Amino acid sequence: MATLDDRINELYNQFIDFPPKNKIVRLGISDDAFTLVAFEILFQNFHSVKKLNYNEGAHRELLCQYIVPPPDDSIDIFFEEKDLDECKYHIVQVKNSILSPGEIEQCFILMENSIKIFLNKPRDSKKNLKEIISGTDFSKQYKSDCVYYVVHRGQTNYIRSQKSNQKIITGDELQILENGTRQMSVPIEDFEIDTGNNFIVNNFIDNSESKKVNTHIPQSLLCNFSGYDLAKLNNKYANTLLGRNILYGQNLRESLNKNSKTYDSMFETVSKEPDLFLFYNNGITIISSAFNAVGANGKEKITVENFSIINGAQTTSTLGAYLRDAEINNEQENIENLKKVFVLTKIYQINKDLKNHENISENIKIFNNTQTPLSSRDMVSIRKEQIDLQERLFQGESPNIFVFIKKGETIPGHPKTQSHQRVTNEVLAQLTLCGFCSEPFTAKDKKTKIFDNDGKDDVILNSVYDRLFNQKSGLLFNRSKREIDELLFIYRLHEDTKKFQKIYLKNLLQNLNQKALANPVQVEQKENQMNSIKRNIEIANVCLFYNISCYFEMRSNFDNLIPNIENLSFETRKYFDNSETYKDKLIKSFSELVYSKTIDIIRNNSGVENVNNWIRAEKGQEVFLSTLRNSLINEGFTISEKYIEFVKLFKA
Repeated sequence: MATLDDRINELYNQFIDFPPKNKIVRLGISDDAFTLVAFEILFQNFHSVKKLNYNEGAHRELLCQYIVPPPDDSIDIFFEEKDLDECKYHIVQVKNSILSPGEIEQCFILMENSIKIFLNKPRDSKKNLKEIISGTDFSKQYKSDCVYYVVHRGQTNYIRSQKSNQKIITGDELQILENGTRQMSVPIEDFEIDTGNNFIVNNFIDNSESKKVNTHIPQSLLCNFSGYDLAKLNNKYANTLLGRNILYGQNLRESLNKNSKTYDSMFETVSKEPDLFLFYNNGITIISSAFNAVGANGKEKITVENFSIINGAQTTSTLGAYLRDAEINNEQENIENLKKVFVLTKIYQINKDLKNHENISENIKIFNNTQTPLSSRDMVSIRKEQIDLQERLFQGESPNIFVFIKKGETIPGHPKTQSHQRVTNEVLAQLTLCGFCSEPFTAKDKKTKIFDNDGKDDVILNSVYDRLFNQKSGLLFNRSKREIDELLFIYRLHEDTKKFQKIYLKNLLQNLNQKALANPVQVEQKENQMNSIKRNIEIANVCLFYNISCYFEMRSNFDNLIPNIENLSFETRKYFDNSETYKDKLIKSFSELVYSKTIDIIRNNSGVENVNNWIRAEKGQEVFLSTLRNSLINEGFTISEKYIEFVKLFKA
């Protein structure tokens, strides 16, 4: 695999003395090419250039647009991210050297100061930086929309009092980003072994050719790893831009957060009884493609290749947090305490030489996660179709949708997503069933069974899962990103409309309640009205899946009446910018066209039966869809006119 140094040399040789005027890459200074490497990797999701090539005129133009030639005023890259009428600015200083925390902090100060000078006294800015910034729309209104990056070749990726818009990118992180979102394991690392309490030492490992390996059973080691090594490893591979830590790439879940009950107790043990951590902690489990014990300088070490921690993410991430706090606060005693910590470690060698290795690997991951009960959703988080779906919906052109396929995931910094575009695979499955399949009952009834394994050979896991997630025939792979985005937006629109409906109905109820009536007939009428409103509120609370089905039934009936409907989308940016002329009108129109229709059908057909019971019965779905479809035929002209007007007003 090519290293960063290899790529630096390649780009240096291509772009040497480029451009002729104001050289970005100067003769004899290969460090200049590291800026090109950082630009190539950090912003590949924006500029869509996988590999810069001097022969491509567009690539040369791109570099001249965003790279600040020396003298650069402490800013090497000034990148403008445009998203319709919004702008965000990425400001980067690149150092092909190892920086200390103090030097990193100074880099941020210098960059922020250069931007401050440009905004207040642009004439005082250095010429090259001023020319690059002047080619963008940057102005004082975007001062708070700046993200600052320091890229360096050291291991430090955090500093004291680091701001939320300050990112530190190490060489290791660049390498991870270059390999893409699919990297699921750490390439290779060495670990120190606790020889005092160890179970396995070098002498016990037989690497001779004569040894016949049982190809049905994985090779394994049981040993104790240094807590300090594990802490460094966690922090080294904590990748904020990628949105996950590849150290846990094959884990069914990401590490838990600081609110976990065990977090504080582990901190206390490291501080007060580091030698006993081994005996208080359950340990960790690692899956690797290969391992070997290597003795050097009187110390036992184990080299592990292509590995992932598949149980013990909480332990390892807590040790990482402890080291981070100690380094930031310069607490040397705490760092020394961490070096006394050892963690019981099981290592399993799983590779293609092992028969049935995929099933064995999957079972190890599942059966080693029993301390915290696993759901069936946890168990599918590492399946290929889930990973492929996440990548398909998130990468590429907008709309960009991030699907959470396992607990603890965080959203990568870019591409940007709107609030409705972040969804779990479980919720997405339910919305697909009620929206694209018109099966509101199934969406509600199958929630706990979507990811269950029925053990049938003709489907993936079960028939519902296969219908949704099959990579060849599944709905979520055959619907466009735009269609899925609209499904998620309708879900959000339903939730906002529900609030509107409930406020409206509660106000009606309050007004009725305040009326003092003496006439018995009027009193009875008032009571009936109040009961009717209460019933509508009850229905509004639980009709989500039916309401989404109602909208998509209207679409399937009337979209053919609208020219170029496949090119029209809701203006979601207007909606989330709280534009009153768009958001409020859309909610009211959706309430009149769809929500009220859903409530009327359920109220008129459920009678006096408990609404929850009616919705949870399969007959409710049959009655609802039959009534709705008859209504769309019998009132077709009126409803279609309203629907066409709705689309004209709110889709563009």
